[in-house]
Amino acid sequence: MKRVTTRKKAIVWIVVVSCAILVLSLTACAPKKNSGIPTPSAEPVSVTPETDQFGTVKAESWKDIYPHQYETYMQNLDNNEEGKANYLEVYPEIKTLGKGYGYAKYYTEPVSHLYSLDTVGNNGRISDKTKANRITCKSGQYTAITQKYGDEAFTMNFKETLASLDEPISCYNCHENDPTHVVVTQQNWIRAMGNDADEAPVSAQVCGQCHNDYYFDKNTGVTSNPYNGLASMNPTDSLAWYDNIDFYDWIYESTGAKMIAVRHPEFEYLYGGEKSHMADLGYSCSNCHMAPTTAKDGTVYSSHNWISPLENQELIDRDCSKCHSDIKAQVAAWQEDLDGRTHQIGLRAENFIQNFEAAINNGTITDAEKSRLQVIQREAVFFWNFVTAENSEGAHNPTLTTETLDKAEILLNEADEILGMSSVEM
Repeated sequence: MKRVTTRKKAIVWIVVVSCAILVLSLTACAPKKNSGIPTPSAEPVSVTPETDQFGTVKAESWKDIYPHQYETYMQNLDNNEEGKANYLEVYPEIKTLGKGYGYAKYYTEPVSHLYSLDTVGNNGRISDKTKANRITCKSGQYTAITQKYGDEAFTMNFKETLASLDEPISCYNCHENDPTHVVVTQQNWIRAMGNDADEAPVSAQVCGQCHNDYYFDKNTGVTSNPYNGLASMNPTDSLAWYDNIDFYDWIYESTGAKMIAVRHPEFEYLYGGEKSHMADLGYSCSNCHMAPTTAKDGTVYSSHNWISPLENQELIDRDCSKCHSDIKAQVAAWQEDLDGRTHQIGLRAENFIQNFEAAINNGTITDAEKSRLQVIQREAVFFWNFVTAENSEGAHNPTLTTETLDKAEILLNEADEILGMSSVEM
């Protein structure tokens, strides 16, 4: 849902943009199927450390066994609240587009996964009635709870469940209690992949199982995904899924539109629908976000400090520079172009909603026109949000990003014709 044009962008924005640039400009240079990129794995251990009351081994318990991974994991503490932007101040139109829902009340630039329990518990969107499903993916301990109790775990009380947890996103989320393997631990994701579970790298799915769009089933409270299989992991089919079950996150009070909030669909952009160019070349999430590095003792390991590849000179020298003489400049140009159009459409959507409200108050539209405009508001904001929530400014899949923004713009053009009022910023 967020857009950031300032140079104080969240690290994750820069990460994903640069990853895409890496493979888009000079395909011939790119290593096919990552043939030149090492894929280190952790050495097996003879004894697994003691588990906690949830059956999970905490990250700290691995620090002496896997010192390099633990050290880099703890470096994520540096990605804290210092200097983070308030998106509602940077992009005030979000207050209009999300009016009546949580992200219009509280929306800040994200911090690292090591603060996941703090951020989910103090995000300004929690009430006494909130269910524990909001903790999905925020702690390996909660993942263990869902594995033990099944769907019942999602309906537990949020505050009570959160109070029992003391480990943020850590080893268990991706490895369970075996760091030598990556494991898909989220049951909703397993259901979403369906028969395509073997069609995408597990190394990508362990990231994708949390970096995806999801919703909370209104009847069961279960964390769910709007698709079944890779082909349907695209904005158009996701919207159709929501339409088919008459799903909405909230009703826009002044217009009556049934609105949907999109949550960070990174995996969909990479592997869903028509697979992205980056994925087709064989790049997985970890190749950029957790690039292999060499310790002083010669150990090659996957860094667990989730930083931008632009901050990883070893990666730039070894991989990025094969195709790019100045990848940082390319990323800056890419961000400026894509962010500009997305922001423009967001402003158009805000103007459209205001025009729609005025038409209702003035009684200048028919019931049929109002019904159509409600659909347009739902769909146009959904497509815009599918881009903004994805956290890459379109870099994961520029083609899909452009197509999705085009769909939002076509809908806004139709709305302007119905209303006889322009939503274009002059």
